[in-house]
Amino acid sequence: MRYLLYFFYLEWNWGFRLAQFIIRHEISGEKKYGIRTIGHDNLWGAVSAEDRMHVSIYEPLNYYTSSLLFNFLQPADFTSTLLDVGCGKGRLLAMGAAYGFSDIIGIDISKKLCDTATQVCGGIKTRYPGISVSIECSDARHYRIPDAVGVIFLFNPFDSVVMEEFIQKVFESLERKNRPLKILYANPQCKQQWLDAGFKEIASFVKLRYLQGSVLERK
Repeated sequence: MRYLLYFFYLEWNWGFRLAQFIIRHEISGEKKYGIRTIGHDNLWGAVSAEDRMHVSIYEPLNYYTSSLLFNFLQPADFTSTLLDVGCGKGRLLAMGAAYGFSDIIGIDISKKLCDTATQVCGGIKTRYPGISVSIECSDARHYRIPDAVGVIFLFNPFDSVVMEEFIQKVFESLERKNRPLKILYANPQCKQQWLDAGFKEIASFVKLRYLQGSVLERK
């Protein structure tokens, strides 16, 4: 039933062909990673009215796009910390663990979503003993990015106003410790801000018009 309801939501917003494509990957992805993270949430009551002006509704990144972005990473990237900004229910954290990250952090402004992601983290730790995975309920504008972070995942979590402030936090971290950094950016609506900040796009893709991704790098 949950897949059917999500299919109708996708079809209403993006059409039958895309809904069919995504649902096929949702079913196989949820089974592969042993999680339940489909659905959407408009975040009413979960975040303040002011914050709702800047953040996107919760909707998990589809497995096709997320897998394609992870596949662009190199072996050295997995030795760093993965930071998922706007982690929602924790889907990308589970995928990051499966791909080989041993240190993973998710942040989200919604406590409701963070509570669900924390439960998902419990399953990740059971499946991958010894892994470090944590959730922080935090506003990205004020989050102190750990100096070990080498990969940041974004699924269009907020608008250009918040993105500008988050990019500043990224550079504060890079000033503390200069290092290579990659941004895996799905539905990259604010990509130009990263390019203007000195990041270089090293890969990109578009599938069925709406499934888009960009890999940005700063060496």
